[in-house]
Amino acid sequence: MSNRKVINIRPQSKHHQWFSFLLGVLLLAVSLLMNLLFWQEYKFQLMLLMFACLILILIGYMKLSEPSISYQLSRNDVTHFHRYGNWKIMWQEVIRIGELNTMINGQYTQLPYLGIKLQSLESLADNISPRLANKLLHEQQELLILAVKNQGIYLGDGLINFEVFHLNNKIFKGPIAAWLHRTEQLSIIYGYHLFLPESSFDRELTPFLSLLKSCKNHAE
Repeated sequence: MSNRKVINIRPQSKHHQWFSFLLGVLLLAVSLLMNLLFWQEYKFQLMLLMFACLILILIGYMKLSEPSISYQLSRNDVTHFHRYGNWKIMWQEVIRIGELNTMINGQYTQLPYLGIKLQSLESLADNISPRLANKLLHEQQELLILAVKNQGIYLGDGLINFEVFHLNNKIFKGPIAAWLHRTEQLSIIYGYHLFLPESSFDRELTPFLSLLKSCKNHAE
């Protein structure tokens, strides 16, 4: 790890955030002007153009609403910042950090994620918010669908489980319990508890993996 106490990671998804938003606004203004001149002749085409502009504005707005920092790496811990909350884990809790690989169409393929295997889910379960847990359930759906396609699990096993989750004499309910059930399920399939999407990094997947491992190795 570098001599700096903290390393802040700015996600790739924040790149060109204002460009997308302002381009959408500009094109929408042009399309409205064109409506005044050519609406009778090109109604369908102009409606499609306005719809495309609104989609571009929405994408730009979503980028703007994302946290400016996705990860904060220190000598003690790693914190992930998400639009719906955050989680923090100590490096001492981490057993392994690695790439995700699976079979797709008969070929061994690297997925655009890094995985983190933890000694225990207790600390993570204690500090994650229900809102973030619920969002992660949906973001991890892609990994679950791949597991079903590869016959790692049955289709029925992919349903969200809202039963209470027992962890070291603690009881978790609601979205947090559902996320913990899903986390245990994915850990059996892929060998990790946390899944970091490549779009949340500020560099390519392999260099970011090296950075995380360096931070872990130099943890205090």
